[in-house]
Amino acid sequence: MEPMLYAFYIILGIAFMKMAILLILCKGNFSNLTNAITTFFSVLAHGKNPQKEKNSSIPKVETKVNADLIWPLYLLQREARLIDFLLEDISSAPDDLIGAGVREVHTKCRKYLLEKLTLQPVISQEEGARITLESGFNPSKIMLTGFLEGQPPYNGILKHQGWQVISSQIPEVTDSFRKNPVLAQAELEIPQK
Repeated sequence: MEPMLYAFYIILGIAFMKMAILLILCKGNFSNLTNAITTFFSVLAHGKNPQKEKNSSIPKVETKVNADLIWPLYLLQREARLIDFLLEDISSAPDDLIGAGVREVHTKCRKYLLEKLTLQPVISQEEGARITLESGFNPSKIMLTGFLEGQPPYNGILKHQGWQVISSQIPEVTDSFRKNPVLAQAELEIPQK
């Protein structure tokens, strides 16, 4: 694999993990994240917190978490403990231990996805193959990168086959999860007396 592509995948993976952590920290409510960013830049630019300046007599409106958005995280936590893995501080862990953890989480996530989704490549040719896209291709299925000029046909090198979902057996969001969206229950073991 090319070093630039390898670096791109690493950066993409880190960005995905940060977005997952931000989603969890803002409890599925992006207005909390927006408030945090606004406050940060206001303090940076003006030296004051706009939240403190708001009238305290305004009642707080409790926003609810959109359970539909975090349901896939719940399923991957339940099946493979993905959230536990992503939130674990691995900065001081040895590489062989991290590798073993990644292998276990990868195996369980992959098994769940293969059981619940029927996937097929958007383009079935091998990555690295030279292909030609004629006019009328579906831009929601194929992303063009590089030096794009003029109208189709476009000739290029397939960098990723893409994935499309043919069928899904992922369960619907349950009412109990909508009412109480807990990604992972706390676990308390009661010792025998």
